[in-house]
Amino acid sequence: MDYRISLATQLSSHLKSLRREQGLSQADLGKLLGVGQVRIANIENNPGAVSVDQMLSILHLLGCGLSIYQRQDDKTVIGKTDNDSRLDW
Repeated sequence: MDYRISLATQLSSHLKSLRREQGLSQADLGKLLGVGQVRIANIENNPGAVSVDQMLSILHLLGCGLSIYQRQDDKTVIGKTDNDSRLDW
């Protein structure tokens, strides 16, 4: 299944769900990634504070990947209104 993510905060529930679907605890995923359970909890609660490299590693371990797509519905040029263009940085 594909999930369209526009903001880092939207990743939180998806990461938790994907991990659980794989039958992994936070500690299990941490071991696979080479970090502790607390780091996985922090990533799940604040996915915007993780490096792209680490996020890609997590997604790979969860059987997922990252896809970049060009939105067709709205312009995201500065000054244009767009409900989905608010940046999370």
